[in-house]
Amino acid sequence: MIQRAHGAAPAAPRKRLSTEDLRTMAPMRQPRREVSVGLFVVIGVLAVLVALFALTDPGTFRGRYHVSTIVQSAGGIRKGDPVQLKGVNIGRIRDFTITRDGVRVSMELESEYPVPADSRISIVSGGLLQSMVAEVVPGDSPERVRDGAVLPSTEAATLTQTAETLSAGADTVLNRAQDLLSRENISAVGASTAQLQALLVALTGLAVEQRQQLNALTSSLTRSAQGLEGATTQPELARALARTDSMSLRLDAATASLQQASTSVASLVERIEGGEGTLGKLIQDDQLYQNLNAAVAGLNQLTTDIRQNPRRYINVSVF
Repeated sequence: MIQRAHGAAPAAPRKRLSTEDLRTMAPMRQPRREVSVGLFVVIGVLAVLVALFALTDPGTFRGRYHVSTIVQSAGGIRKGDPVQLKGVNIGRIRDFTITRDGVRVSMELESEYPVPADSRISIVSGGLLQSMVAEVVPGDSPERVRDGAVLPSTEAATLTQTAETLSAGADTVLNRAQDLLSRENISAVGASTAQLQALLVALTGLAVEQRQQLNALTSSLTRSAQGLEGATTQPELARALARTDSMSLRLDAATASLQQASTSVASLVERIEGGEGTLGKLIQDDQLYQNLNAAVAGLNQLTTDIRQNPRRYINVSVF
């Protein structure tokens, strides 16, 4: 214990602080700072929720249903690989299990994409640098597939199988090319080329001959045209043409006269058939025709009687 110095003054006793003094000494509350801190906490929580929504599958917050299929070979498919419908991702591979019948692949599909109930599943490759894809081959059923349904599968050709098919096709093409390039075929092609060349020579000669004949025919036609042109300038041909024109005019006049006469005859016949005039009445009236026949018969009888007995009708006396 330290002893006080000799002659030092005694220390003053400490004063106890009251409640009001403590309130006065404590810092005053700042409402604005508290509001800012609260807003910062709310914004932080919202940011965490947005980050979770962005980093996780959006389908987690939407309705989903599960379907499965059984394939003979999964082709290296993994959990999380996409399920596509016409190139659109509609879900993902949830799980797969090896069974006696093959591989049972479980899929998780989004409810917003309708899948027909008679659809099929095909495991295909997404590309050289992409994972496998479960492709939904849609059917024609108007009903949607239900949760827990087992869809049939179709086998799709893998890249290895496609490469093997292309390789087999290439081998076939090479074999055919070798057959075409064999000595027998080359000899046959050479003979065919020689025959074709001979045919071309013959056709060339025929074309030259036909050209010569065509030139001769053209010259003959030219001379004939020139002779005809010279003949048309001669006086005799001009007079013959004039006579021909005169005869043509006369023939036209005669034709017009015949047409007029034909028209008159047609009009006369029409009037006779209509009962106009004596001849028309005679043709149309049977009684008049019969009376005329009777008169003609009586006249003939009178003429005959006059010839036979002229004295009965004629008396000649001489004074």
